[in-house]
Amino acid sequence: MQRSDIAQSPRENPLTGTITPVKETPYSNGEWKIVECQETGMVFLENPPDYSRLVEEFAWEKTYEEESKRRRQEEPVVAFASNLSKSLRRKFRKRERIEKVAFEILDRIVQERAIADDLAVVDVGCGTGEKLVRISRFYEAVRETRVRPIGIEISAQLAKETDQRLAPIGGNCIHSSAIEGLASLEDGSADLVILCSYLEHEVRPLEVLENVSLKLKKGGYAIVKVPNYGSWNRRLRQQRWCGFRYPDHVNYFTPQTLVRIIETSGLKVWRMNLRDCLPTNDNVWAIARR
Repeated sequence: MQRSDIAQSPRENPLTGTITPVKETPYSNGEWKIVECQETGMVFLENPPDYSRLVEEFAWEKTYEEESKRRRQEEPVVAFASNLSKSLRRKFRKRERIEKVAFEILDRIVQERAIADDLAVVDVGCGTGEKLVRISRFYEAVRETRVRPIGIEISAQLAKETDQRLAPIGGNCIHSSAIEGLASLEDGSADLVILCSYLEHEVRPLEVLENVSLKLKKGGYAIVKVPNYGSWNRRLRQQRWCGFRYPDHVNYFTPQTLVRIIETSGLKVWRMNLRDCLPTNDNVWAIARR
């Protein structure tokens, strides 16, 4: 591939914010072109839709149902097994992993600072806001420490529903893109920021993480969860891997590229243990700290 071709690329490398040499992967689909940077190993959608299309045409609540329907039609056995597995996990687990991790981090914040003040928890790409509600209510009930939940959601429909859901517990939802929503918050005002199944959707993930760093209090934490492009399942399933969603998944992280973007943003990876980045897992987790 010629350097002149790279210069005409419609998208900068999300890890570096610069134009880098790329090679198209076998995972492009129709008009959607997935490429891999030859310098950093970052895999990304080279021609993502702009925010206006994400809000209307490719809103999460629309594309999720469409993708679920497609998988049920094309791979009914796999879809059934996946749904059964999720149902059983929900039935036998008292809390989702994100809730357990958030509880652990909030406990650590209280212990480290020896404070009794309210804890501000920001969920970027909060969707329906249900996990924010569960985290806030459960932590207050068990630890008697008030949590002020703040959601940021680009979908107008979901933002409205979430704002109504958070209002009774003293929270609110900001209807905007992540960068604008974070910018509206006071610097150093957040104790914990959650980016759960979000960064894979964000056209400017490095800028988002830089803003997260600004909004976190000194010693504050961020929980990040993204699909694991480095998983064995992706290599086995190829184009049918569950992590591919066209076109609203615009970044495909491995544990290595996730660490790099976090640390480039000014945050530090506080924890990414073996369980967080197993190649047998379709997701990779990281806890970052300011």
